[in-house]
Amino acid sequence: MRDIPMEIYNLLMSDDEVTYYVKSIKFFEYPEPSSMSVPYIVISELDDPLPEEYADNDNLALSYLVQVDLYVPESDEYVAYTVCRDLSYHIHRLLKEQLGLMNTANSQPEYDSDIGIYRRARNYEAAYYREELNL
Repeated sequence: MRDIPMEIYNLLMSDDEVTYYVKSIKFFEYPEPSSMSVPYIVISELDDPLPEEYADNDNLALSYLVQVDLYVPESDEYVAYTVCRDLSYHIHRLLKEQLGLMNTANSQPEYDSDIGIYRRARNYEAAYYREELNL
């Protein structure tokens, strides 16, 4: 089985545009937003890999569903709303072009005025053939 969250993490950490702003990427951990002073990302699996595409009563592929949350606190160094919007789209393009993950759902863009942070969340899904089948 593929470790899609780790593949996403490695891809994002190797991208200059992402790492220019984002200093922390977490798995399943949602840090207290008021304690964060720089943009950060949370990667979460939304379901176990699901069997797909059958032959001879055995699945040939697994479908993965993950969520990527981007949090961007207000700053004097950048326009937080714009960074959140543009970086979210940039991440979408990376995941599609490099990993074949399709953006299947988005949350409504959020802004918490009490702590001054923007949030965008997108769900991604893709099916990959099982590696041990050598297809």
